[in-house]
Amino acid sequence: MASSDHEEGAVKLLKVETVHTFPLNFFVENIAVRSSGGILVTVLNRNELIYIYPSQDKQEPVVLHTFSAAPSGIVEAEVDRFYVSVGTIGQRGSYAVFEVNMSEFNGDGTSAAVTKVADVPEALFLNGSALLNRNQGIILLADSIVGAVYRLQISLAKVDVWIQHKLLEKVTDNPMMPGLNGIKVYKDALYLSNTDAKTFLRAAIDGSGISTGEMELLQEKLNVDDFAFDVQGSSYLTTHVFQSVVKLREDGTRSRIAGAPGDRTCAGTTAAAFGRTDTDRTSLYVTTNGGMSYPVDGELGPARLLKIDVGHAGA
Repeated sequence: MASSDHEEGAVKLLKVETVHTFPLNFFVENIAVRSSGGILVTVLNRNELIYIYPSQDKQEPVVLHTFSAAPSGIVEAEVDRFYVSVGTIGQRGSYAVFEVNMSEFNGDGTSAAVTKVADVPEALFLNGSALLNRNQGIILLADSIVGAVYRLQISLAKVDVWIQHKLLEKVTDNPMMPGLNGIKVYKDALYLSNTDAKTFLRAAIDGSGISTGEMELLQEKLNVDDFAFDVQGSSYLTTHVFQSVVKLREDGTRSRIAGAPGDRTCAGTTAAAFGRTDTDRTSLYVTTNGGMSYPVDGELGPARLLKIDVGHAGA
């Protein structure tokens, strides 16, 4: 896809490796990485949570759980306890957050324990998730239609609106294009992407973890789905329909490090997360959907889990 309202900067391509290739029609939506190295991905159109061993000598991926509706965002709030947003896009009252306890999972027949934590009754499309406070067990949930971020206090199963802002809303009537999408906490601020508006934003957080209500527009003309930060403050942005990964430095400099409009390997980049072991801390793992939203040359390809060594560890 070519567009005058999306700018990627200089081309500085890095080596892209394929860790795993899925069958056709797998909309791999989001990703989380265990401290032990295993990777969890949500598959939106199959209601599945899948576990992948990034080392090529390990066993095949495992379906950890099949939900009753579509899983989207996933975030780890304490060691081996992941929280997955599940629901039907556009259907109020359908969304809930589930805990996936991986502490007893060993890949040899022991399943992850999945329990419902809380309903999010006002949500219309929960998308990205972020950890706000590990000690207090608080996560944030992005709503791509409402244009709000919800706060979930896990131990209390309590959900409330953390921030709602005009800059987080959709700007077109295209039902397939989410507004607020990816969210991440970095250096005492919440960073957010609005895919429909092609903007990258920052929300201030006060000392008690409450939103100040301030929203800063950092970048425009930048189509961002999800993203991850490295220790130097650069963010790595998946562009989804632009089939690429863009590096955004703290000074605002952009460069395309993977993919291109006609790239089949990077078709439909959806999410990114860094490795967490000594052997892959500088590796950025990227999920794709094979171009399900915008096929390359009109031809759908397989979804993939990709690996890119970016030379810096994740934040």
